[in-house]
Amino acid sequence: MAKQVLASTIWLCASLSLATGCTQTQNHVEPTGSPSPLPAVQTTKDPVEITVYSAPGDSEDSWNENYGNAIKKKFPNYTIKFINPRGNDALKLQNQIVAGQNIDIYYESIGGFFSSVPDNNLQYDMSDLVKKYNLDLNRFEPSTIEAMKKNTGGQLWGIPVYTNNMIMYYNKDIFDTFAVPYPKDGMSWEEVLTLSRKLTKRENGKQYAGLAVSPAHILKMNPYSLPFIDAASGQATINNEEKWKKMFQTFFIDPSTGADYREAIQALGNKLPYTDQFTKDQTLAMFVVLSNLPTLLPQDFAQVNWDMVSAPAFNDLPGVGTQSYPTYFSIPNFSKHKEEAFQVIQFLSSDEVQRDNAKKGIMSILKGSEFKEAYGKESKFKDKNYNAAFFHSFAPIMPKTKYDSIAEKAYTKSLVDLSLGKIDLNTLFRNAEEETNKGIASLKNK
Repeated sequence: MAKQVLASTIWLCASLSLATGCTQTQNHVEPTGSPSPLPAVQTTKDPVEITVYSAPGDSEDSWNENYGNAIKKKFPNYTIKFINPRGNDALKLQNQIVAGQNIDIYYESIGGFFSSVPDNNLQYDMSDLVKKYNLDLNRFEPSTIEAMKKNTGGQLWGIPVYTNNMIMYYNKDIFDTFAVPYPKDGMSWEEVLTLSRKLTKRENGKQYAGLAVSPAHILKMNPYSLPFIDAASGQATINNEEKWKKMFQTFFIDPSTGADYREAIQALGNKLPYTDQFTKDQTLAMFVVLSNLPTLLPQDFAQVNWDMVSAPAFNDLPGVGTQSYPTYFSIPNFSKHKEEAFQVIQFLSSDEVQRDNAKKGIMSILKGSEFKEAYGKESKFKDKNYNAAFFHSFAPIMPKTKYDSIAEKAYTKSLVDLSLGKIDLNTLFRNAEEETNKGIASLKNK
């Protein structure tokens, strides 16, 4: 994204955050030698319009079901203006900022957060609000808070509200068609690839593919926690880490070995099998992708005879799955309602909201067995194996940079050619490294 010149400095924004409408009780005098809680905070009862910007492009119906309705009940004097930019260029973040649109809450997954926030000068350190409102960060899954602080020099640009990992969905009907046993939790990549070869076949005029992964997600959430960009050099890592070769081989080359799979790619117009092939065409037997996909596409998944197991693991990383993939809720530095926005974010991270949403199939950001046990219990697919999401432990979240989106595009650019055997790994890595480093240099020179 192009940089905008609309940001205030952090110190100015911090001073403006003490907006009208919120009052405090008198400071508590701390007895000598004993800790004291922070002073209680009274919320405003005045009408306030809170503008929420959804970088993922969630529908307003989805937002209301998961968050908006709960906010209205908790804060009846708050009106939520929800902006979904999907399919509308005028609502794109840059255009909204240029137009002077106030935004009080901006939320985005970790995959893009540390690029878009600094690129658009949204960053605002919420540390003082965390202290003032006594938000206990120790309740959160540790890697999500650690990732925030490591990537911001210790500041809190956002608070995680929900997270994901990667899971493997499978189509039972395809397994039944070829009389192949269903996959199980805890399988290795080698075992899953063996299953895949048994399922990549043509049957009754249909070309089936055994296995596909979501390329961008598996690389951003890779179990070895390899970063796209080396922090010391500021350059691409793809040609300097042997584990990248192992992962590209496993994720993209090995599943596509054989004429049948390549025919499937060509039949899709030279595209890798993805969500539609699993849910609509039903020609993809196994799909490794984000754990919240059924929540996002309930009608599509309702058409499939499916279940899920843990994502495959590497033998040299026993018990380790993919990285956690949190979505951070932030307060832009130009927000007109910082205090009220923080109250909303704190509420969304409360035990009450987290437990209710976990039941729906939205993975909680909080530690504790109760949130894992609640996961999926009241979802539209409550009979599925939701425990699979917690079979492995999270891999550490890899370091992020504002250049990750450049690297991701370069790393995934030639995956179809790789899968079709038109390009080898060394060539792909060399090209990806060159394109990433040129893109970084170009951005730095702007």
